[in-house]
Parts: sequence; structure tokens; C-alpha cells
Amino acid sequence: MNKSRSYVLFSVLGVLFCAGPTLAQGINTPDPVLPPLDGVYRTPDQVHAQFNGAGLTIILQKPEHQAILRELNLSIGPDEKETFFSTLTAEVNVNGGAFVPAMGNGPVMTMVFGKTGNTTGTFQTEMLSMDLSGNSPFGPFMIRESPTLASTGQTSITEIGGGLYHIDSFFDVFTELSLDGGQTWMPDVQGPARVTLGPRIPEPASMCLLAFGLFGAMGFIRRRG
Repeated sequence: MNKSRSYVLFSVLGVLFCAGPTLAQGINTPDPVLPPLDGVYRTPDQVHAQFNGAGLTIILQKPEHQAILRELNLSIGPDEKETFFSTLTAEVNVNGGAFVPAMGNGPVMTMVFGKTGNTTGTFQTEMLSMDLSGNSPFGPFMIRESPTLASTGQTSITEIGGGLYHIDSFFDVFTELSLDGGQTWMPDVQGPARVTLGPRIPEPASMCLLAFGLFGAMGFIRRRG
């Protein structure tokens, strides 16, 4: 087999080998304590939330919600209440205009049922509160978890060896938006929105695809040289 065919075959096999894992959810981490600090919650839907009010239609998409600082994990009988600080980045569209970046941060509180005394297992969860505030090109905003609707989910922690744990997690979150400092709130008309835990950086398979793509390109350049 000549070198040009070898490059093509190797690149094709590389793509087939790497393609599957890109669909994997969850994260692998040496830290099984919740909430996970080395992962990001994203939504699989293009549109995460839509808020209508005061003559405005506001669409939020491509959110990345990340816990960055654990403040308190408190056992309440068999359950664990988690209080932490988080950040949110997203793209926002107002009345059909261009999508622009927005960022907020603030405290979040969750409950993990049956977590006390258990490092691994599958646990039902609920987001008890979320109070984020930030700025965007259209001005300051606040986003909160609905105080009247339950935002539930599930988290699974599995020991996979080598000092690592695999964490799968999702929440179905009802959110509300305020543009006047919390005086009035607009509920998400599409809620709840599901957010799913994934890695902060590109998954190894994505990097693998890039490497094989570069390898194939090198082969093409050599053939042309």
C-alpha cells in the first residue's frame, strides 16, 4: 500500500474510532463531592428559555452553568443540602435581534435525597433556589429558579477505578427573568429547561478527531508536494 492510501485509511479509521465517545455525557473526576466543580451544565436544546413581558420577547440559548465554589454541604437526615456559588454564560436575543453574550453569577441551593453517608449511587435531586444577577448589552438582569415550581433532577456517581468517579447529572429547571431589579418577574414560557452535566473542555474524542484530521491533511499536503 502506498503512503497516500495509508494516510487516507488511517484518517478514516481514526474518525470511526473516535466518533462514538463524543456523545457521552457526564464527567470523570477524582472528586466525588457534589456539586461537581470540574463540569458544566448545558442544555441540549438550541433554545434554553423564552421570557415574554413588558412588550419584550427574550430568548436565552447556549447556557453554560458551572459551580465554582462550594460554601456548605449540610446533612438533613438522609438528605444533603448543598449551597454553592455559580456562574452562568449564555447568548441572549431581544425582540428578534442579534444574539449577544450575557453573564451572571450568584448562589444556588440544591437538595440530594438519600446522599448522606453515600459516596456513590443514584440520587434524586431538586434545585431549591438559584439567584443569579449580571449584565448584558441590553442592561442588568436577574435570573432565579421558580419559587413556586419544583426543579427536579437526578445525579449518579459511579466509581470507575484509578481513583476516578463518573458523575452523570441533570436538572429540569423552571426559571424566571427580571429586568427591573426583581420588582417583576417573567417566567420561562417553555419551561422547564433540562441542563445536563458535561466536561468543561472538549472531550478526548473531539481532540482525537482534530488530530486525525490534521494527520489526513498532512498526507494530502505530502501527496501534493
